[in-house]
Amino acid sequence: MKRLIDVVVGVCLAVLTLPVVLVTAVIVAVALRSWPFFVQERIGRGGRPFSFVKLRTLPTSTPRYAAKYDVQTLRTPAVCRWLRSFHLDELPQLWLVFTGRMSLVGPRPEMAFLHARLDPDFARSRTAVRPGCTGLWQISVRCQNLILEHPEYDEYYLANRSVSLDLWILSRTALLLLPGREGRLLTDSELPGWSNTGHVAAQAAPESPLQPAET
Repeated sequence: MKRLIDVVVGVCLAVLTLPVVLVTAVIVAVALRSWPFFVQERIGRGGRPFSFVKLRTLPTSTPRYAAKYDVQTLRTPAVCRWLRSFHLDELPQLWLVFTGRMSLVGPRPEMAFLHARLDPDFARSRTAVRPGCTGLWQISVRCQNLILEHPEYDEYYLANRSVSLDLWILSRTALLLLPGREGRLLTDSELPGWSNTGHVAAQAAPESPLQPAET
């Protein structure tokens, strides 16, 4: 069922957002005076590397595998900062959902050098499923930190993953595209059975995939 949803919804979203990607690519190409698409190698399902595509939002002088904290110190054009803040640079990854490299929802695929820093058991469990375009960590208040600093989000997802949880995460992701994004980031208290210790028991997903969970 998850794969069917990925293919049907992923293809629809990829086609609907294609004009946005094309227009944005032109803007980025002008702003950075460079080819607008950026490819990295990320670690995917089964620990296998794959080509991960984004719209370029950083100067060409930026190291290809710069960590998040290094990127945050760079000076970039305002349009690029805007794209990154709303994660619109991630839209090309919808086509990777169609090819089976990614899922709409799942753990964020890491760069190899950061993947190597993860606890080995955690690294194996998070790569046992397809990496996601969005997920609990991606929509949380901790998204400005590194995944290895907050593994509890992926651990919760892996312990509780279901179609209803995926739909809920997708709905919360869509809400983040509206004005007032900072006030809509997921907080620790919004998930049943949440524990910030990194150890979570399986719980029911939030009651409705279309409404925020009650605090």
